[in-house]
Amino acid sequence: MMRRWRSKYWFSTVVCLFGIAVLVALAYACLLLGVVFATAGFLLLVVVVVLSTEGNYACSVILSLAAVGCLVYFFSPPLFDFRVEKQEDLVALLAFLTTSMIITGLSAKIRRISEEELQQTRGELARFARVAILGELTASVAHELNQPLAGLASSGDACRRWLASQPPNIERANQSLNRIIRDADRASKVVERVRGLAKNTPPQKAAVSVKEALREVIVLTRGEVEQNHIRLETQFADGLPLIWADRIQLQQVCLNLIVNAIESIKTLRSGPRNLLVRAEQGASDGVLVTVSDTGAGFDSTSTEDIFNAFYTTKPEGMGMGLAISRSIIEAHGGRLWASGNVPRGANFQFMLPHYREGVA
Repeated sequence: MMRRWRSKYWFSTVVCLFGIAVLVALAYACLLLGVVFATAGFLLLVVVVVLSTEGNYACSVILSLAAVGCLVYFFSPPLFDFRVEKQEDLVALLAFLTTSMIITGLSAKIRRISEEELQQTRGELARFARVAILGELTASVAHELNQPLAGLASSGDACRRWLASQPPNIERANQSLNRIIRDADRASKVVERVRGLAKNTPPQKAAVSVKEALREVIVLTRGEVEQNHIRLETQFADGLPLIWADRIQLQQVCLNLIVNAIESIKTLRSGPRNLLVRAEQGASDGVLVTVSDTGAGFDSTSTEDIFNAFYTTKPEGMGMGLAISRSIIEAHGGRLWASGNVPRGANFQFMLPHYREGVA
């Protein structure tokens, strides 16, 4: 949050300084060309409004005051002085300032509303993509639930038998109860992960362990991996730093990349069926995540096209998964890219900066 605030602050400062320079240059040019006060004021107002769309409201106020200063200095007698001697000039300057403040204020309000609506639309689209991915993993999730549920039934039956024996075997019955609790907890965690990905909640950033987030995603895809006879390998480096991210959005990206890899491998009739998920220390103190497969891969000429909205090679695909994934990673200050795997398949990698307390 602090990093994003600083970025916006410095950008608005640059826009403000650039705008002041443009206003002074334009006012001086109007003076040399003999442009009258009213026309110069209109031109300066246009510049203020245009530049205000790039900066914040404080920048708009400063540019409005700078424009008034230019009109006073270059067009209000005495010239090249900041004094205003004529009452009609003072009225005109106040009218200019009022008009500029109203227009830029309305512009800032409209832009803020548009940004809020855009953010809401992106959030809804991202949630829709998460639900669509979970729909593809129905069989896998059912597989993950069936195992602990079967364990519950088996352990419950065993517990009943130990208690019904004469004399009751309390120790063995307790062991069965412990297995029931363990399996129930396991099933509950699977449901909790699916519910977390499906529910509609606003982004909440926190310090997140990439390894833990990846492990939870892999659990949801394990059924698909086993059903398609895919060899899944994980490589998680020790001592990885935490990252500042929304856990659900991060898992959405990882889930999308892993599901894409599984679907690519599913199309193979022969050859190795390998899937590698790796997390390691990246350059510049970041965390690098790699999802590598030996599937069908993609054409090297379409490396960037695959991240475009509605671009898909799947007969029933929407072409939104990778586009949303890239926007999520970039919103977290990272980047997502793809490359070909050797001898076959694809590599998808994303880098995220690690969490620094106080500057997240």
